[in-house]
Amino acid sequence: MNENQVEGTVNKVAGRIQDAAGALTGDADQQAKGKARAAAGDVQATAGDVIERVREWAADRPLNKVLIAAGVAFLLGRLTASRD
Repeated sequence: MNENQVEGTVNKVAGRIQDAAGALTGDADQQAKGKARAAAGDVQATAGDVIERVREWAADRPLNKVLIAAGVAFLLGRLTASRD
């Protein structure tokens, strides 16, 4: 497991607990925050799953690692380039 999988799972569970606590106390704000935290945790855990699968896939393919790194660097460059 990687860090994103662990943190995502922790946030998902904590969000569900916060949602349930808000429901028990009648605090709609806490319920909404709990639902949002659980959803964000789910997204983070899913991202961690994807990262883990890519790492496993690339483990035996050194050329693919280089190509993936180059692709990621290119995309990050395009996203952060100034658009004057």
